[in-house]
Formats: sequence, C-alpha cells, structure tokens
Amino acid sequence: SDVGKPKSSTAAKAAQAMNSSLKVEAMEVRVGSDTEDTFDDAFWYSLNGVVNALDNIQARMYVDSRCVWFSKPLLESGTLGTKANSQVVLPYLTQSYGDSQDPPEESIPLCTLKHFPHAIEHTIEWARDHFEQLFVESPREVNTFLTDPKAYLAKLPTEGTGTTQLQRLNCVKRML
Repeated sequence: SDVGKPKSSTAAKAAQAMNSSLKVEAMEVRVGSDTEDTFDDAFWYSLNGVVNALDNIQARMYVDSRCVWFSKPLLESGTLGTKANSQVVLPYLTQSYGDSQDPPEESIPLCTLKHFPHAIEHTIEWARDHFEQLFVESPREVNTFLTDPKAYLAKLPTEGTGTTQLQRLNCVKRML
C-alpha cells in the first residue's frame, strides 16, 4: 500500500508504471530560495518539464517563477484545505500560475506539519492540535459516553468509518 508514503515517490512510481520510458525523479526536498544549492541553474536547465504537487502557495509561486524564468512547461497541482487545483502552464502560450491568485492560506497544510516543519508556526500548530485532542476532544468524547453509555454505543455504528469508530472507542478506553 502507498498509504503513509511520500506523495512524490508514489506519483513517480505510478507515472513510470503508465509509461516505462518516462524519466521521473521524486524529490522530497523543500523547494524555495533557501534550497537553490539543490535546485540550481543546472537543475532547471536539465528539465524537460515540471510536475508538482506542492503543499503551500509560497512553494508553488517559487516553482512557477523558476519555470517561467527557464521557459519550462509546468503541470501545477495541489490542494488548499478542501479545494483542489490543477493548471497546465506552457511557456509563451498560457497564463502562468503566478498570474492567477489563490485565496490566502488559512491553516498550515498537514503534510507540511508532518514532513517539512520549518517554521515556528508549525510547532505552534502541532502543539495546538495535540492540546485540542488531549484536553478538549478526548474529554468531550468520554463525557458523551459517561452521560449515557448505551445510547453512545448504539449511535456509534452510524457515525464515520470503522476506523474512526475504533479510534473513538480507544480514546474512551484510554481516558477512563
């Protein structure tokens, strides 16, 4: 299963399965002006095109600007909360990603928090999420159970997936 694996590796593997002559290199390095020692001019000149699935607007804008500078086609894709986007950018033919504007990010993408926590805000967000789980959500779940255990257990199978239901039961068990 590819669950839990980096999306770049999974996408590269799937693309090569579809076309074995395709040369794809999955990258797991944060992209930006601070990593231009990795993504230098030689790197950009060596590319025939760029396909990305970056997790924040700042990185998308950076890659777009490099593709414009080096006249590289770009297949831009990604998510922003519950929204998804994809855009084909062809040098001298189409609008670049940077020419359109996404709405500002309201939260830090989960994949940034898990794989590339590089700013103090990421630490704060991680701590806030854990605090919320430990001191708000878990006690609320236990209180719901303790108020009426039979009603709680009767209603549980109608809410969420089996995995979610098991997580909720484990939460109650752990807290009691």
